[in-house]
Amino acid sequence: MKQELKKILNERFDLPEFRPGQCEAIEALLNEKSLLCIQPTGHGKSLLYQLPAVILPGITIVISPLLALMRDQVQQLNSRFSIASASINSDQDDAENNVVKQKACDGKLKILFVSPEQLDRLDVVGFLLSLPISLLVIDEAHCISTWGHDFRPSYRQILPFVEQAKQNNRLHLLALTATANQKTEDDIKVQVSGKGVITTHRHSMARNNIALSVIATQGLAEKLLAVKQLLQQQTGAGLIYCATRENTEIVADYLQTQGIAAAAYHAGFSAEKKRTMQQAFIDNQYEVITATNALGMGIDKQDLRYIIHFDIPGSITAYYQEVGRSGRDGKEARGIILFDFVDIKIQTYFIDSAQPSLTDFQIVLSILEDAEDGLMLTEIKRESGLHPTRLTVVLAELIEQQFVKKLLSNGRQRYYLMHLQQKPNLERYQRQRAIREQELDDMINYAEQQKNCLMSLLRLALGDRQVELCGKCMICLQNGPTLQYSQTEIKEVNDWLAVRTQQIDLGKLSKALAGISVLDGSLRSASFIDFMKHRTQTEYDASPDLLRLLKTSLDTINSEQTIVGVIPLPSNTWASRDRYASWIARVLNLPLFDVLSWQTMPEARQGELLNNDQRKFNVNKKMVAKAKSIPSGVILLLDDYIGSGATMKEAARALRSTISNTVLPFTIAKIRWRLGKRGFV
Repeated sequence: MKQELKKILNERFDLPEFRPGQCEAIEALLNEKSLLCIQPTGHGKSLLYQLPAVILPGITIVISPLLALMRDQVQQLNSRFSIASASINSDQDDAENNVVKQKACDGKLKILFVSPEQLDRLDVVGFLLSLPISLLVIDEAHCISTWGHDFRPSYRQILPFVEQAKQNNRLHLLALTATANQKTEDDIKVQVSGKGVITTHRHSMARNNIALSVIATQGLAEKLLAVKQLLQQQTGAGLIYCATRENTEIVADYLQTQGIAAAAYHAGFSAEKKRTMQQAFIDNQYEVITATNALGMGIDKQDLRYIIHFDIPGSITAYYQEVGRSGRDGKEARGIILFDFVDIKIQTYFIDSAQPSLTDFQIVLSILEDAEDGLMLTEIKRESGLHPTRLTVVLAELIEQQFVKKLLSNGRQRYYLMHLQQKPNLERYQRQRAIREQELDDMINYAEQQKNCLMSLLRLALGDRQVELCGKCMICLQNGPTLQYSQTEIKEVNDWLAVRTQQIDLGKLSKALAGISVLDGSLRSASFIDFMKHRTQTEYDASPDLLRLLKTSLDTINSEQTIVGVIPLPSNTWASRDRYASWIARVLNLPLFDVLSWQTMPEARQGELLNNDQRKFNVNKKMVAKAKSIPSGVILLLDDYIGSGATMKEAARALRSTISNTVLPFTIAKIRWRLGKRGFV
């Protein structure tokens, strides 16, 4: 068999030799029919299903959470290896996904990538089970284990799907991960096979071409200066990981001001923008991408020379996954963490958001108790007010424990209560919280300790039993990156942050232009605090600093667009609205059209609500616009601040019914609402 496999490797994949362990893993998969393979990042795990897909009849289904990797794989498989491939995922609309489904039904695909979230849809599961599946691949298999660092509720849908697919006796099953310690490995084996009887191949986690280091920082400005200096010391392309969408944009904007070709990437962008940006990065149009893990874990760019973590990761195993995207070509690469102890709050928030309580379960069960005809997911979100991530966890658990059942009704998926008498068992979440808190503590220790080889610490955490010094990290060399910045430089960066505006994107459905928010609420600048404190006062006069910022932004907009008037949103709390609206109209030398009003008053203030589904429902179709003769051109749509964007979108909808003008949203400030709690972050 080895000779046959090598022939396919040479002729179909244009590769001279297998990497260590690849051929043996493929043989085990084909002979034993099931395999768990634990290999380091950059070791070529994709080949373990790509090559068998060529040999086996029928279709190969790859379940993967990494949408960016799907795009890379599909493009490469089709263009480079002539293996017909496609994907079904949330970045594609229904029409695109339907085209893919039809190709699969017609036997025109060999490999089909599916995001695990799609398995939550009964219609998609039914479609997949109708296909002649020869190989089922669970990528990032640590996500199915509550012992794994990145347990995901959507992965709970995989195991029932595997059990149904196993009714096909010819099915081969492959589970892949780069991050599984012994406890996680054992759990994956039990869950995938039922009895833990599955062939396992584990390889050393050593990545000694990556030089690791940690740099202590204090404050956002210092971090930005550190990034700039680090990039001046680097050659080639790299990734900068950020824990939040806001930070990806701040870092990219700052680097652009320094003449560095940088761009931000996160899940909030449209599918088309993400596809375009990813391809541009692959084609070296950007020197660096600042990204959340919406891109980072899935990017298949072999020549990344460095990975910088702007914020501390949540666990050592997550860090290994992410830093391992660098140096996949085997050449020298660097992995650097910028460590500010304050950033631990972000990871603690992520832990809290994902951990449900018994009260959360009771809320969902109570809602379904009163719904004989079941409820759709959006209705449960709205009525429960739970954080979206937490609700996903709760529903997945209730379905698994058979408290809730999901059914298709008139083409819509609905959730029904099964009226069990006992309480849900939450032991796994108590255990999982302890695991995640311990993992974060281990990550903090990694960043703070000054004695142990950094690569060895990563390898030990990932299950390697014998490790040696890497000889390249800052501990082994007793020499880390040298950075210097003065107080004057820090002040300059803080001044830049204070005047940096935020983009407003209301989405395609609003038909609005990209707009501007002048103040960034996350930075808590003096101007922001002053404005939010006094906005409810009728006679409030804006500070000179804020007026200068507003005028600069308005002048920029006016130079780029043909603005013909200003329309303020109605507000019961922005008492100084009329003063601001009149001043802005005077600055632009344009008329003020006060045409918007509430036909039906929202039941609550947006800040009193608990999630964005509630906020959207709160204002939906409750605003009206008077008919008004307005010159053709762009209307500046004005509000005090924007959070979810629901109110601004409702205003744009109301205006479309009476005027044909394009709107451009403009707000004094931008905030981020808490999810599952009242108020903003």
